[in-house]
Amino acid sequence: MDYKEFSGETISEQDKAFAQEFANFANGRMCSAERTGRELTKAHRYLQQQMFKVCIGFMRQLAINYQRGFYDERNKWASHLAAVAYDRLTEDNFIYDPEYTNFKMQ
Repeated sequence: MDYKEFSGETISEQDKAFAQEFANFANGRMCSAERTGRELTKAHRYLQQQMFKVCIGFMRQLAINYQRGFYDERNKWASHLAAVAYDRLTEDNFIYDPEYTNFKMQ
């Protein structure tokens, strides 16, 4: 299975469009990840919460990909770091995710 294809997953066209636009932005249009991150903190507090949920969702999927070996040298650092961070968040009960915890135990 290609790691980009998660069969059975449902996602809206708006979500797909955002993900593609964000990938395009990160691929050459971004001046600085740190400055962009700082700029995002200027959004309304509720929106910051929602944006952070997207970050956690991205981290979770990178962690799952790392556990399954769905990475290569180009994204090994991000995948490994995501796995370490997500492991810690679930182990310390900051995030309740029995599906991920059970997956890791296999």
